[in-house]
Amino acid sequence: MAVAYRSVFSLSHGQNAVRLVTEQFRAWLALKGYDFAAVAPGVHQVAEQAQLVATELRAPGGSRSLRYRLTESSSAGDWVTTVTAHSDGTSGRPEGYAEGGPVADGPAADGGDWVWVDVNAPPSAHRPAASHERLTKDVDAADAWWTGVPHIVREILSVADARDGEMTLTAQPALVTVADVDGLISAICDPGRRGSALVAAPVPDVPLSRLVAHVEQLTRECVGICGIYLLDTEAAAKLEETFAPSHSVPLGAMRTFLPEADPASAVDARRHRVLLARTIAGYSPGKLAHLLGRANRSRALNLPLPPEVAQADRALSREEPAAVLRSLAEAPGGTLARSAAGAAGAAGPGGRTSAGQVPTTAVREVAIAGELLTSLVSEFQSGVGGPADPDELTTRFRELLAEGRGVLRGNREISRRLADLQDMLDDVEDDRDQVRARLEDEQLAHAETQAELLSAKFELDRLRSVLSRSGRIYQTRAAVAAAQSPGSFAELLERLEEHMLGYVTFTGDPKHTLELDDLDPLGTWAAKVWDVLRVLNGYADARRRGEFSKGVHAYLTHTPAGRPGYPPGAHSTQESESVERSARFRRLREFPVPAQVAPDGAVFMGAHFKIARKGLISPRMHYYDGTAQTGKIYVGYIGKHLPNAHTN
Repeated sequence: MAVAYRSVFSLSHGQNAVRLVTEQFRAWLALKGYDFAAVAPGVHQVAEQAQLVATELRAPGGSRSLRYRLTESSSAGDWVTTVTAHSDGTSGRPEGYAEGGPVADGPAADGGDWVWVDVNAPPSAHRPAASHERLTKDVDAADAWWTGVPHIVREILSVADARDGEMTLTAQPALVTVADVDGLISAICDPGRRGSALVAAPVPDVPLSRLVAHVEQLTRECVGICGIYLLDTEAAAKLEETFAPSHSVPLGAMRTFLPEADPASAVDARRHRVLLARTIAGYSPGKLAHLLGRANRSRALNLPLPPEVAQADRALSREEPAAVLRSLAEAPGGTLARSAAGAAGAAGPGGRTSAGQVPTTAVREVAIAGELLTSLVSEFQSGVGGPADPDELTTRFRELLAEGRGVLRGNREISRRLADLQDMLDDVEDDRDQVRARLEDEQLAHAETQAELLSAKFELDRLRSVLSRSGRIYQTRAAVAAAQSPGSFAELLERLEEHMLGYVTFTGDPKHTLELDDLDPLGTWAAKVWDVLRVLNGYADARRRGEFSKGVHAYLTHTPAGRPGYPPGAHSTQESESVERSARFRRLREFPVPAQVAPDGAVFMGAHFKIARKGLISPRMHYYDGTAQTGKIYVGYIGKHLPNAHTN
């Protein structure tokens, strides 16, 4: 069972997260029509196919942690919604007050209360069940059914002052005026921010009311994960004056600012993707909303939990089995096994629950022991059906007592093993978080190195041109612009549409290309593809000018002086023999071209460039050399590795 949605945010001082979540959770259950009046720790069957496990921890200092785990069973599988809240116990005190003295300034003073919501979706192998707040028409990257933003998250954000660092989280876009720009810049540059900041610029002559509704449509799947802002005209102008051009938000565009933004770094700008006005106009709001939601959810799910949240999670994960056992002890005898089975049913595949704890096999064992002892007591109390002879009765009692002691010893061993597994899980999660942090650092360092390499390549092209043309400098504004790498595949497609490369035409489906953006957070692959396209453009220009007469591979092997080059090892002139002979695989590599190239409007594009190696994804670019007919190169596909005999 995969986590399909996660939202973690803090509440400003004076708000009690536990009390707020308790009220909203009760209202949410009522909205679902579940028969449940009180929310108390333990296991509760709130409907025939819905079970709730509530766990609570209180600390001597007044802090309180509360977790609700609602499991809803359907034909698609189990949907598990886990809502965790923590209150530091200072919400009723004046701001700046603490036991024994004042509260220090900083995050600790204004981040004590927080809320964490997870939704686990069933595997996509099953058919989805209808739900008013889950969009099961699509499958996310984790092979689980797509889920909409939980209603309870929207309700909490509508009544609370929720924050992610200095960034405000709201259910609707926040309108930014010129007086609010400094606060927005602080939020964008805040090193403590975890989620993305989505900043939309105004569209000239379009009323703000219409823009608010449109931005709300585009960002509806990012609620609770991202800060959503809409600039008015004056605010957009001030932000453009303050930020360098590399970090600006063009009119009509929307920019995703990742955490730790650095407006002074041109390389950093590549991390913060821009949806240009033309792209927004060319796609339906629903499709863009899904793309934005998928990208930001994927990033949120890969982030480690904040330390204070992880600490509370581990404490609640250890307490939850005990809460279930206490509930079993208080339940009537006939419901013990059912309650235990249901509580364990919240676990996903491999024995892992949505909050990260190991589920309690011990719960099942204790349920069995409880049923045994309850039946034994009932038998001896009633005297009905029991052995009449006292000696036989004593012998049976001793046998059952020995069996019960064995079960208890087994239960103690299972509990000890459960604690050991939880310790191992905590250590593994810490190691995973450290590896992810190192990976992000390496990716950024690689992006900086690539930027330097591309700059060196451009200088090399310029010097080659100077030498080959005896002083004629091959350096125009268009050439400089073309040499700069795009930050994403969306930007790369925009450049192709604007015909920045006069001899390269893209004829493929942009959908396959845009899918790579989710897998290429720093635009590394997009930069490589652009470099290849520049090389193909240079090749076509050299053919047109009569400077070169052979094919692409020969051009890469013997690049004419003054022309951009690329390693020939990344190029293949044809597909493998198994692909060439397979009608099905050939059809997958037939892409559109103009009628003057092929009368039926499509050709087989076996020639391709290898962009990167990443398992089955390993992106490829397929093209057709049409320089002999029209003087142009036709690129029919940029996307994931197409199926072949090895991948299919």
